[in-house]
Amino acid sequence: MPSNEQAIQFLFNPATSSPDKVKNTAIIQAGGNQDGSDRTVTYTDIENLVALAFEEFKGLGVGKKDKVLLTSANCAELAASMAALWRLGAVAVPVDFRLTEKEVENVANSIKVKLLCASSRYNPNLSTSYQGATAPKFDLSLLTSRLAKGETGAAEALKFVDVKTLDLDSPALIILTSGTTGVPKGAVHCLGTLVTNLLELGPLVKLNQNTKVLLPLPLSHIFGLEVFFACFIYGAPVLFNELSPQSFFVCAKKYSPEILCGVPTLYTAMLGLPPGMVDLSKVEFLLSGGAPLPLSLAMEFEKKYGKRLNNGYGSTESKVIALNIDGPVESVGKIIPSVKVDIVDADNNVLPPGETGEIRISGSCLMLGYLDNPQETEKVMKNQQYHTGDMGCLKDGYLFISGRNKEMIVVAGNKVFPTEVEDVLRQHPIVKEVAVVGIPNKQLGQAVKAIIVVREGELSDKLEGDGDTRKAARQDLIGQLRDLCKNQLKRELRPMDWDFFPASQPLPKTSAGKIDKKRLVNSAPVAAGA
Repeated sequence: MPSNEQAIQFLFNPATSSPDKVKNTAIIQAGGNQDGSDRTVTYTDIENLVALAFEEFKGLGVGKKDKVLLTSANCAELAASMAALWRLGAVAVPVDFRLTEKEVENVANSIKVKLLCASSRYNPNLSTSYQGATAPKFDLSLLTSRLAKGETGAAEALKFVDVKTLDLDSPALIILTSGTTGVPKGAVHCLGTLVTNLLELGPLVKLNQNTKVLLPLPLSHIFGLEVFFACFIYGAPVLFNELSPQSFFVCAKKYSPEILCGVPTLYTAMLGLPPGMVDLSKVEFLLSGGAPLPLSLAMEFEKKYGKRLNNGYGSTESKVIALNIDGPVESVGKIIPSVKVDIVDADNNVLPPGETGEIRISGSCLMLGYLDNPQETEKVMKNQQYHTGDMGCLKDGYLFISGRNKEMIVVAGNKVFPTEVEDVLRQHPIVKEVAVVGIPNKQLGQAVKAIIVVREGELSDKLEGDGDTRKAARQDLIGQLRDLCKNQLKRELRPMDWDFFPASQPLPKTSAGKIDKKRLVNSAPVAAGA
């Protein structure tokens, strides 16, 4: 394993610091060339892009502690620009490129960024976009053009970086958690703890230059960002592709990667593929993050493909802290060495193994705090410990997650975690997607509501028919699913309200590809009673 200093050096000078990797592939970007063909980027290309970005940003006045927003699809220029900002001592603020123009402007203005970076490669109207942002714009595709012309940057930009001159404890990265329609809440991280975390993660999945990793998750999400930079440090080629099932399947079949990174919705889509559509014979790890992995999905996937899904655990505030390689399928794995996890009760008392409580994290992995938001920071960070709001327990060194405290539904005083209900409903062959939320109930306080997308077939077609046809299909579905719940769920866990959608109407997703329950909850009606 390289040292922290060597890893940071490699971020800035990947070719110079490792001559054996000069011609090695760092990134393959599906459809990354102008003609739509796949683009291959070497470590030498990345070093030159870092130098070019360093030169451009410095020329635009970016310096220490300046915040720079980056919004782009995953590409070499985005990754290199983040490294260049860290070399300058500046703060990278990657923002999902699928946000609306107004949302990006709101983020840029709220956190007072020095520069707004985007790419005309993915936004042809960039010259007239983001006019509501006060910061000047920089087109990342300029780096692409300069690289294509053989430019490598001036001498200062290319020089070997002395890592000892960098302040590794200062803010270097801000990842947004929520709040893009108001004041954004961003978790602030320093470069030193980020690299420590990356170095611990790499050996867990045996990253090396012979390991190809398929990564559809955006670098604006902590999971996607950490997977990419861990791969980069350990020399593993990364395949960038769109966060869509079709792109995921095509790239998996074309390149036969050893590691797949996805969210549960992508692996759910794989269950519906005909035999031979995806060859997983060379796959060693199938990493799942961004959302809880349903036990039923994990078991069904392993039954069909003979491969286990490797669940993990982390957050925007803590980075990735656990990965299940070969532990109990219900767990998220063992905690990485630099991190300590305790399970605590409501009074912050540590509970014994096997008892369920709130997950509390301490260690070098934690954020410095929320950007300019001491009140929110104090709510979750106490005595240098992060109170996650997630409920779980520790057994034999493995961490098990029950669910989010905020998502917990209280039915007549009984605590219900949505994942418990979702896991059962997902077992029915008619269910393509499912989300369970709590809705107000005048008698019980809250009731369980199930929102389901039906698989392709007769009932899905009927849901798109006229009023009477839809009503009949709904009653048929409720009858089938109530029978399932009656046999497998306690009374308080059984849904009292149902919504059904045809296969052509998927549930709303967040930028990380998980089901957006906030939107579902906000549209949920009040239930009158049992």
